Amino acid sequence: MSTSVPPRDSGAITGSPSTLLPLLGDELALKRAFDSEYGACITNARSQLGDAQSHAPRIVETAFVNAWNQRALFATNDQLKAFLSEQVQHGASRALSRRAAAHRFGTHGGRDEVHTASHNIAGTEDAERSWSEVTRALHAVETSSDAHAAMANAGRHEAAEHMKSVAKGGSWKVPVTVGALALAAVAASFFYLDRLGEGEAAVSAVTNASIQPIASQSGQIGSMALADGSKLRIGPETKIFIADGFPTKIRAVRVEGTAQFEVAPNQPTPLRVIMKKAQVVATGTNFTVSGFPDDSGFAVLVKEGSVTVESGKVSKSVTANQSVGVRGSTIEPLTDAQRTEAFGWVDGQITVSNKPLRDVVAQLTRWFNLDIKVPDLKLLDRPASFSVSLDSSRAAIGQVEKSGNVKFSYEGETKVFRDAPAKPPKSH
Repeated sequence: MSTSVPPRDSGAITGSPSTLLPLLGDELALKRAFDSEYGACITNARSQLGDAQSHAPRIVETAFVNAWNQRALFATNDQLKAFLSEQVQHGASRALSRRAAAHRFGTHGGRDEVHTASHNIAGTEDAERSWSEVTRALHAVETSSDAHAAMANAGRHEAAEHMKSVAKGGSWKVPVTVGALALAAVAASFFYLDRLGEGEAAVSAVTNASIQPIASQSGQIGSMALADGSKLRIGPETKIFIADGFPTKIRAVRVEGTAQFEVAPNQPTPLRVIMKKAQVVATGTNFTVSGFPDDSGFAVLVKEGSVTVESGKVSKSVTANQSVGVRGSTIEPLTDAQRTEAFGWVDGQITVSNKPLRDVVAQLTRWFNLDIKVPDLKLLDRPASFSVSLDSSRAAIGQVEKSGNVKFSYEGETKVFRDAPAKPPKSH
């Protein structure tokens, strides 16, 4: 991998693991935490799953993997326990929601209660099996095709048992259409789960707290090449997190900021670019993403080819010359003004339109490395604008002065904006 953007010193990275003393310092510490908390987590999961007990181990395994990926956050056991409890709750809610979609045409009972009993008897064996799955995930080993097949087979068996119970409860003439719809729903749900599994693996791989990002400074635009041959241009104040084992084990990167991708074609798997836990899935295309940590969402612009934007359960194809904004599960086209502000830098133009002066100053810092102070805090809410080329910082200052009715000056070594003096009235 080559890059013209030097990585920052680890101590200078906000949230760097070096600034904390994490509870889960290594895998041995995680194993101790797992041995201590697995039983409580399983009990918690089962209490929320009702008759869907078979999902409990997977939910707990995912909770521990997520805890490892965010291990720099935990300094105490109470913090870890609270995190695990929240993860189990969310996991159980998701599992029940998916199960309801697959079983909306009737009820089934008995099988999960038997499964629960076997787990209670073989708790140690289950814990060991779950720890094995956790360690596989820690080393970025994707779920094997055998495991996917086992999950699909289990789903098909569950669907078959369900259809038998429906047939016992009424006339055989009615369920033909219903059965076809139910099987279609089950098939669709498993297709979605496979897709979700790939996406969750990608998010997990690039949110690992041990990854040291490649980062650009204020006013710096750089370029780099990934190990798969893809090329990037990186905007200022941007971090690129590359998954361990890229691209052979998992082909995913995470972006905080803005970057243009020229994706290498003819690869066995698509490139997944993670932005705020949503994903841009691409194969051999040219696109740009923009979403800084303080932004409520992110934007995507496709120059060549097409990409698929996935956010939650929503998926949208974006083709050449199209741009979209993503906020939560909402994906919608950008206006021309939004597109210009988000992606003008690719063509060497920076535009900030009618924003509060505090935001305008932040953009001047980001794109031109200008540290300008505003001593009069009342001015920070005053709107201002600029639209200039990347090599025209003085022009940017001039436009801010005019649009915001402020005056730029030096006070000692400090650059400042102050309220512009009132113009004298015209004499008659």
